[in-house]
Amino acid sequence: MQKVRKADLKAVTSSEKNAEISGVLTQDIAHLQKLFERCSDFVCREFQIGSSKAAIFYFDGMVKTETVNDEILRSLILETRMAKSEQTEKNRLTDFLEQHALTVGEIERVDTWAEALAALYVGDTLLLLDGCEEAFVLNSKGFPQRSVDKAGNEKVLRGPEEAFNETLRVNTALIRKRVKSYNLKMESLTLGVNTQTKVVLAYLEDVANPSIVAEAKKRLESLQGVKGIMESSGIEQMIEDNPQSVFPQIQYSERPDRVCQAMTEGRIAILVDGSPNVLIIPALLVQLLQSPDDYYNRAKAGTFMRFIRYIGIAVALLFPSLYVAITSYHPEMLPLNLLLSIAAAREGVPFPAFVEALLMALAFELLREASLRMPSAIGNTIGIVGALVIGEAAVSANLVAPQMIVVVSLTAIGSFTLPSIEASYPVRLLRFPLMILAAILGLYGVMLGVIAILIHLIKLKSFGYPYLAPLAPLSVSGAKDMFIRRSRKDVRQKVLFQQSPQYSVGRSLDGTKIIPE
Repeated sequence: MQKVRKADLKAVTSSEKNAEISGVLTQDIAHLQKLFERCSDFVCREFQIGSSKAAIFYFDGMVKTETVNDEILRSLILETRMAKSEQTEKNRLTDFLEQHALTVGEIERVDTWAEALAALYVGDTLLLLDGCEEAFVLNSKGFPQRSVDKAGNEKVLRGPEEAFNETLRVNTALIRKRVKSYNLKMESLTLGVNTQTKVVLAYLEDVANPSIVAEAKKRLESLQGVKGIMESSGIEQMIEDNPQSVFPQIQYSERPDRVCQAMTEGRIAILVDGSPNVLIIPALLVQLLQSPDDYYNRAKAGTFMRFIRYIGIAVALLFPSLYVAITSYHPEMLPLNLLLSIAAAREGVPFPAFVEALLMALAFELLREASLRMPSAIGNTIGIVGALVIGEAAVSANLVAPQMIVVVSLTAIGSFTLPSIEASYPVRLLRFPLMILAAILGLYGVMLGVIAILIHLIKLKSFGYPYLAPLAPLSVSGAKDMFIRRSRKDVRQKVLFQQSPQYSVGRSLDGTKIIPE
């Protein structure tokens, strides 16, 4: 390998990254060496092709070594004699290499350093020829990746078990495997100044509303100046309509079947390189509360599970506040025997019902968080044993009444019926303000809290669509599949996204109200 002079290295500055390739090999090598000095994984290999000098560049660990050795270096060096005898001009040499010598599947020519560096960052190999002002980008990606595994957070009893992983092209292949149509479009963007993260916008052209596609592109393109994009959650929080709301306006999933189903309904998927969670827009509240199990089982079984889930959500959100309100302000609403039982159990308890509920709810959240951070082998054991020990000890010490243990347990079980993690956080957070209102105003406070939540949900939008659709505004055709699981023959939710969205003033990226065509 040729030594690069220190004078050449000093002449290269970081501001030249966007300059054009010079065509002088020693100067181009010096440029790259300067950019990647103190980078031990950067590899430069120089060799001869006939009478011309050449060099390849790549990052060790990002490329497949067999591809570099067998399909790039071996092909170029073995064809040297033919190139020397038959090729006299540089343009003829480049055409010969592309058409006869290089045996890799994907070859691209670039003429700027910005394009060349972008290719190096994703695991491609760069080939430079002395006297040629273009560089060959050769597909040699081979970076480590996790194999396709089962979905960890969205388990189903019946249905496919494949899940996305952290490799973008694996995720796009899982979608392409299921949606075999030329209408499936996958538009690529690069976000993040330092991370250069690849993002793909996937949608069905014949189904998706062009207004949603245009708005999604505009919001994503506004993130190109962000320093770094590491995961899809960062994009989610920067492009949603109301970042201050506790309710998620963007759905995410690690299941390819769920993402493909969403695209057939007219929604758009956002895939981020390095993230196993695919974002789905727009997201409505009703869709966050539905599970793939609803459709993999028969219609009556799916409807039953859906009603059980809605009951669990109501219990998780309202049960503690209702208990505090009734026992503190409205005991006349309880049957006499139940009232006497609660009064006898609370004999000797030093705290009011609100403090009891608050302490037990916080204790449960602490146990849940601790079990998530513990190793999986002992996490479940710690959660179960901790709940039993703390509950029994609290009752024995007369810190809480036994009825409060039942209330907190039912609340926890209700929260576990939620099919998605992003839908469970609002329920867990809003439980505490409702308890405070119940302790201050009784049932009137609970009702005021519920009304405030409904007003917020009615005003909330996801990419221009009402968050409570198809209930507010009411759409009879869209509401068919909300409570009762319809048969497979019915088209679900398509009508909702064929209508033009209405964006709020200030939510469009250019600061003006968007009126979709």
